[in-house]
Amino acid sequence: AEVIPSERKIETEILYNKYDIFRNLFSWYMLAGVFMLIFVIFQIFKDSKIIRGLITVSKVVIIILFILHTAGLIGRWYLSGHAPWSDAYESMIYVAWATMLFGLLFGRKSDLTIASTAFVTSMILMIAHWNWMDPSIANLAPVLDSYWLMIHVSVIVGSYGPFTLGMILGAVALLLMIFTTTKNKKKMDLTIKEITIITEMALTIV
Repeated sequence: AEVIPSERKIETEILYNKYDIFRNLFSWYMLAGVFMLIFVIFQIFKDSKIIRGLITVSKVVIIILFILHTAGLIGRWYLSGHAPWSDAYESMIYVAWATMLFGLLFGRKSDLTIASTAFVTSMILMIAHWNWMDPSIANLAPVLDSYWLMIHVSVIVGSYGPFTLGMILGAVALLLMIFTTTKNKKKMDLTIKEITIITEMALTIV
């Protein structure tokens, strides 16, 4: 009775494997992030009510995907009986979650930040599902069977999130500098300044 899973846990694991939420999130984050990024860049050059509406829809979709991502982590935690960052696969999906979390927190007034973060989150989830990573739920490694060590691991691994956010925003800022012209210089400078502030905040947390 101590090791046999309950009926509820068995049903939960069947649903978890059926929907394979993290594998599906990769493509969903990718589509939402790319489309929102295109809309935001287009808005810099020519703003309109339709573009603003499309950006809002994309943002709502990304938030819904993040909620599903969070639910998937909670479900995996419930099934395994330990925090979901104990092996390479779980670390990757946790880093993807942390990256999206900080993107949403810092990007409350920056649509470009949310779009860029959704894209890089999809890349992290894609790497998590490469053949050499085992997505199966395994027992907790004895070396991690410590309360303080788990806190240490969660903080250290979670810090990869804002670090990744700083990396992708730095790359976006460089691209915007390349496409800056005399006509759009004023708008570009404001956007780059906004991105720079958020990047500094993210890297300060790291």
